[in-house]
Order: sequence, then C-alpha cells, then structure tokens
Amino acid sequence: MKLLHMADLHLGKTVNGMNFIEDQRHVLTQVLELMEKEPVDGLLLAGDIYDRSIPPAEAVTLFDWFLTGTAKLMVPVFLVAGNHDSGERLEFGQKLFGQQNIYMEGTLREEFPAVRLEDEYGPVCLHLLPYFKPAEARALFPEDEIRTHEDAMRSVLARHPVDRTERNVLVTHQFVTGTEPVRQSDSELLLSVGGTEQISYTIFEDYDYAALGHIHGPQKAGRETVRYSGSLLKYSFSEEFHKKSVTLVELKEKGNITLTVYPLRPRHDMRRIKGKLGDLLDPQVVEAADCEDYISAVLTDDEELADPMEKLRASYPNIMELNLEKKQRSGGGEVYADVREKTPLELGESFLKLTCGEAEEKRMEFLKKLLEEGGLDS
Repeated sequence: MKLLHMADLHLGKTVNGMNFIEDQRHVLTQVLELMEKEPVDGLLLAGDIYDRSIPPAEAVTLFDWFLTGTAKLMVPVFLVAGNHDSGERLEFGQKLFGQQNIYMEGTLREEFPAVRLEDEYGPVCLHLLPYFKPAEARALFPEDEIRTHEDAMRSVLARHPVDRTERNVLVTHQFVTGTEPVRQSDSELLLSVGGTEQISYTIFEDYDYAALGHIHGPQKAGRETVRYSGSLLKYSFSEEFHKKSVTLVELKEKGNITLTVYPLRPRHDMRRIKGKLGDLLDPQVVEAADCEDYISAVLTDDEELADPMEKLRASYPNIMELNLEKKQRSGGGEVYADVREKTPLELGESFLKLTCGEAEEKRMEFLKKLLEEGGLDS
C-alpha cells in the first residue's frame, strides 16, 4: 500500500506582506502531478491546512480545487487539523465528505476514528488524531493527571486500542521529539511556553508509521518511521536551506516499510544575500541566481545610503527584508551589529517587559494566540 504524506500547507499565508497563494498553487499542482504519475492508495494531510483559524476566501477556494483534483484521481484523503486550523470549521461537511473518501478530523473525541483499508497483505488501519491541547484532554478525562502535552497524548492513546498484529498508521499534528533535537524554524508557532509541548516519539511504538505535522523541516523524530514531512514551501528565511518535499510511504507485509522523498520545486526560492550595495547590484551577481527569488538583504556599507530598498527592488523585485550592518566600536576593535526590525512577537515581549516588569507565561501564550489568529505570527 502506498500513502503520500504531507503537512503544513498553511494556505492563505502571507510572508512579509507578500501573498503566497500562487506559490502554494504551484506546489500543490506538483503534488497532483506526482499522484497521477505515481498512483497512491491514500493522501495523508497532517495538519495546518490553513495558516489561520479563519482563512481568507482564496485559501478555501484553493483547497477546494486541490481536493477536487484528488477526487478526480480517486485518491482517498485522510486529514487532521493542526494548531493553526479551526478544527470545528475544518470538520464542516464531515459526513458528506466521508462518503466521498475524504476523511476529516478536526476536534478531539473520547474515541478518535480509524479508517480500515485492505491490500494483498491484509488490513491497514489509518488512525486520525487532530491537534489538541492538554486542557481538551483534561475535559474528556478528568480522572487523569494531565499537565503536559505528553500526559495528554498518553491518556488519549491509552483509550484507543491498537491491534499490533496489523499495520497501523497514525496521522497527527504535535511537537514530537526524538533522541536528537528537532530542527525548528522561525515560522513554527510554539504550542506552549516552557517546553511542556514536547512529546517523546516512544509513545507511538504501537504504530508502524506516524505521519507528523507541525515542524517545517523534513526529518525523523527518533526513528525513521516517525516522521515530519515538512511544509510545502519555505515560510521564513530561517528555512533558507530546507529541501521541501513530500514523503511516499510504501507498506508491504508487517514490518516492511519503504520511504521515498520527492522534492518540490518552488515558484520562487527564499534566500539571503549580503554585501555592499554596489556589489549586490552588480549584473553578474544578480544574474548568478534567479533575481525573482524572495530576498532578505543585509547591507554592510559604512556610509549612509539613499533609498537602498528601492535600488535593490529594481534588481530584486521580490525583496522582502532589508537589514543594515553598522560597524560599532567594541573594546579595541570593530564588530558588526545586525540592525533589524523586531518581529511582532518580539515587540510584544518587549512591551510586556517594559509595562509589567516581565513577560509572564500566560500573557505570552495569549499574545501568541492573538498573533496566530491575526496571521502575524511570522
């Protein structure tokens, strides 16, 4: 059985004021073309379908177009909500969609569903567990002591028996960690403050494959078959060196799993450039790469510059950021200091420290939620 794993579409996202809807359509087209060329038995979407809980109309239209494409290819879709999604909104038409082999799970239930498929090796059970917070698990299971995301996950999974003689696939959206640190990026919204959001990969030992969402860089979490597929596009410059992809999971007999990574080609890449203004505007430098890439520029000129952003935009029309490095005296020598605008979250944290003396955890969580709902969390 072949299942295509992808996550973190973030449809409707804007980055530095630029609308990414056509970039998202570009990579989703590649996914449809891949499934046409390499037929699959199901598509696993591990959350963060949209970038905010109330997505813009064009994002909903784009996802409708994509689901219509999967239906034409007769590919069943298995979808869970992420922390950016509104689970209730995502579940709209759930029963009707289910009749068309599009299975959507947006909110936590006492018993989360499993969809059973069959192939020549027997049954494959697909378990759909949307993103949830510890408070939601406490409400369902008040008798359990639940403090962290891992406590919550253990309580939920304990009530969901799995036949380990069969092949089981879990689709979920959480911050799962392995034996090595998970590589995060600036565009991932923390699920909580203080590290309580982390869940050990060992909790999923009953599952042959765990299709994860939330972390934007493709990577394993502990073992190869507990995996983040990563986001479809680069959504911040901290993801500059990510190789975006989708993962094809091929399950044969129990214990025999093959993973194949298929790269995605962005409409425009996202990269940093650094140097003196004159050097960056040199035609040979501009022509050495795609000048229409999304650019973050750092200028190292000592002298004051007149309209550097406009000059750069003439050669790099999709420039997003301009940072200035100024030489400053430090001890006996000179060092460079990066002068840049703060992110909305950094500004909010500075404001809380200024007005309240410290940025308390509850206030920071509330601020993160507001920025997420307003689409300003990047």
